[in-house]
Amino acid sequence: MEKGDLDVAGKVVVVAIKATSKEVSKAALVWALTHVVQPGDHIKLLVVIPSHQSSKWMRGFSRLTSDCAIGHLRTPSGTFSDRKDDIVHSCSQMVHQLHGAYDPLKIKVRIKILSGLARGMVATEAKKAQSNWVILDK
Repeated sequence: MEKGDLDVAGKVVVVAIKATSKEVSKAALVWALTHVVQPGDHIKLLVVIPSHQSSKWMRGFSRLTSDCAIGHLRTPSGTFSDRKDDIVHSCSQMVHQLHGAYDPLKIKVRIKILSGLARGMVATEAKKAQSNWVILDK
């Protein structure tokens, strides 16, 4: 496992979500929390942004429309990295809102933004994390 990846005693559950131009759905994460994850497990939430439209996508991801979206970008003309940080922050807020569905002291959630839809990208991340489960949104 790479440095910085999950160091766990329980299962590792990778939840991969493809972001649309306006939202990131929390349905797959909620499903994982209610059907798979147990205390002591870790979730690695992968938010996949299509690379062929990443610049256009990032500009369109500018207002709160659903589960995980940016209310107001801190850096409207910032770099792609700045905007990825905004998405991580927003998705962290979404995870925080789900604390009624799980105990954050017993189940850890990490968020990673991936740019692109390369074949095998999610599988590669799941292998790096030594995951026991991979849950795909839609």
